[in-house]
Amino acid sequence: MRNDGLVASDLPAGSRGARIHLTESGWESVRGDEWIRATEASPLPDDTSMCCLLARDGPNLLLGVMEPTDSPLMLIPDRPPTPIFDDSTSTGSDGVPWSWAVLRERNPRWFDLSSMELKPAPPPPSDPGSIAAYSGERTVLGIIRARLLDSERPIAIAPGQWFGTPISRPAPPLPESSYHRGQWVLGACHELSPNIRPKNPIAAVMEERLPRSMLLRTARTNSLVIADLGGLDAEGDSYPLSALDFWIERAHPRLSDAERRKRVQALRDRVSTARRVRTDDSTWRRFRRDWGESEFTEDEDAIGILDLRGLGDSSVEALVRWALSDDERPPMVLEVSEDLPDDLLSSIVSHSNLRLALLERDAPIFAAFDRLEADPLRPLPWLRLSTRGGRVMPVRLMDPMQTPVSIAPDEHATSPWASLGIELDEPEELDEGYLSVINSAVSQYPKGDEEWANQMEARYPIAAWIASPPQTRWPRWQRLRGRLESQWLVLMNLDNLPLERLSEIAEEAPDSVLAEFSIKMTAKLREDQETALRTRPATDPKDASRGAAWVAAQLLSNAPWLPEHMHSDLLNWSLEAWLANPPHDSIQALEGVAWLYSSGRGDDVSFRPVIEGIRSKGQELPVDHDLNTWARLVGRMLGDNELDLEELERTVNVLPTGWWAPISSEFLINLLREEESTDWLISNPLPWCAAVLRPIGEECQAPGLRSYTHPGCDSEIRSLLIRRLRGKREREGLPDSAAPLIDLMEALDAINEGRPPSPGRTHPLSGWLAQPVGKWPEFSASAALDGDVEIAERLLLRSSGYHAGIVSSTSISG
Repeated sequence: MRNDGLVASDLPAGSRGARIHLTESGWESVRGDEWIRATEASPLPDDTSMCCLLARDGPNLLLGVMEPTDSPLMLIPDRPPTPIFDDSTSTGSDGVPWSWAVLRERNPRWFDLSSMELKPAPPPPSDPGSIAAYSGERTVLGIIRARLLDSERPIAIAPGQWFGTPISRPAPPLPESSYHRGQWVLGACHELSPNIRPKNPIAAVMEERLPRSMLLRTARTNSLVIADLGGLDAEGDSYPLSALDFWIERAHPRLSDAERRKRVQALRDRVSTARRVRTDDSTWRRFRRDWGESEFTEDEDAIGILDLRGLGDSSVEALVRWALSDDERPPMVLEVSEDLPDDLLSSIVSHSNLRLALLERDAPIFAAFDRLEADPLRPLPWLRLSTRGGRVMPVRLMDPMQTPVSIAPDEHATSPWASLGIELDEPEELDEGYLSVINSAVSQYPKGDEEWANQMEARYPIAAWIASPPQTRWPRWQRLRGRLESQWLVLMNLDNLPLERLSEIAEEAPDSVLAEFSIKMTAKLREDQETALRTRPATDPKDASRGAAWVAAQLLSNAPWLPEHMHSDLLNWSLEAWLANPPHDSIQALEGVAWLYSSGRGDDVSFRPVIEGIRSKGQELPVDHDLNTWARLVGRMLGDNELDLEELERTVNVLPTGWWAPISSEFLINLLREEESTDWLISNPLPWCAAVLRPIGEECQAPGLRSYTHPGCDSEIRSLLIRRLRGKREREGLPDSAAPLIDLMEALDAINEGRPPSPGRTHPLSGWLAQPVGKWPEFSASAALDGDVEIAERLLLRSSGYHAGIVSSTSISG
């Protein structure tokens, strides 16, 4: 194969450790083979949920599908299903044994069998009631590779055999007694398989913090957690006082047992009582070095989660030894450092109550454990589980905090006020007594009064909500959500909300509240990078709900502020989750995606199919959606469609000026040619100076349109402005909203008449944008910022729209 140019090595021939990969010719050969295999599937059945076995090589399978797969596991019958002709509802799968197969690719490759062409995606589902659904046979087939979970399992199906799904639940993919009857839920793998509930301990080998944090969320239920809690929206409990007994042995290994007991007793007295107790200076210094300002408790049975951040190695070791010292403690979730002593590692491995060991790197001592690691094909919450029995399969983490919320709205749910009860005349159904109680609640906002709110909750839910202290709003919302409209969530302070539940709240909140939350989330994400770890939902991106998609949009919008180790997750999970249900306000998320693929972080070859996919999604959305507006602009610039006046209005009002600036001159000329559209221009102030007066060749700033450049200001604009504006101004005067057009006209007048510009109405320096930069005066940043922000930006960039063609060949005077 090497001689034929089908494979190549990343090292010279004969080198040890070299990796072999297919060349482009090799991939072409594989695709050619897949074409031949695909013909085995004809004719395609009407039921798009069916699957076809195209080829088998030992445990390796080549499958054909007609729609995207929801799960990375598929069920394959051991023998061909036989239709039961007496029963029209039977698929012939009754009594057929089924085998589990793991998909080895994330998505199928789509082939049109009639034209022998590759397709980017399967055709959209047809309406069963339409004529198109019966007008012709199906021709598009998806091909995907898979591997049998049990490689020794015999399968007696010939290539080209189509089959459906089993009617009854098949045997689970893993041994039921070991992986489906444990005390905690790790995750799920398929809708026809029970949840994965391990009975034996698991070693999770994960270097990145995001998967570690998400796994901790899942494993912490009813357990004792000792780990770095940076990615969890939870505070650690006070440390156990008896852990000092283990710490003193590490801190003073050379002291006698009697001396260590004496010093640790003095230390315990000092940290557990308010009175001052004398302790040895060296012991106190080492204590402060290892424990810092930590607090301790004697009520050790109440301890459920301990934070290792800020602790020294001796403290970490002491806490682990304390946890292992009592077999009656809850199941343990331990972050295991490679610096721990060998005897302690052996104790961890052999402990009967270990649930999960978190490792940064593989450790031979954990070789006998089931193993969890990042799935190389699928984004979080998918992980890869490798069992001691040799089975390797994907598992989707189940976050116990992300539970579906079923809300039964109260028939008498009341409408909220825009400004916290100030407009008290809106809710007509509230009697005068209720309004009086609400006024009392408003007087207690925002500090609140918990006791008063509790007394009001049963009879006056709105008043109780308004008067709630910030730290008790979340539990109160859980009680009142069925009696209040979701717009009341605007009073929720995100600092007092478990960020793990943010997607749940976003699912309920209306767009107006999400706009407020977006501002607050932006501040939190940029202040503390760990906010992203705590906020990231543990949901499959293909099934992202409205709330999860909104969280994904926030993460993408703030991509430049997030740590680099999260960028791959943004491009995999966040991008797919966002597009599953894009929020109405998606411009910043689109900018975030473009930034992730910008110079130094991505390449145009990878970005092109991504941006085409986003555009395709935008075209499917309602006309008032941000992504639809952007997609229409892309189509206009590429010559695929024109924009009517309504679409133009959405474009200039929704999208940043730099996105539509390259066609602003053309827009303006077309609108000034008609009386009706000129009236619209005058009544809708837009930053025309900043859009039109740009250098020739300046790149378009819209994602996906970087190759489109600004043509410069057209000289025809001045004559059209003079004809339309000066006549109107003399006849009936112009409103203040015409100021941007007047500023553009006067800027063009000045350059055509060879004089310095007059002060503008929207910005005193707007006229200089039409002058050569060499003629610009030196002005301070404060002077540049004294006016319209769009013009201020162009001034600070010292970006002039002057070019030789801006001056008319004939002088036109008013």
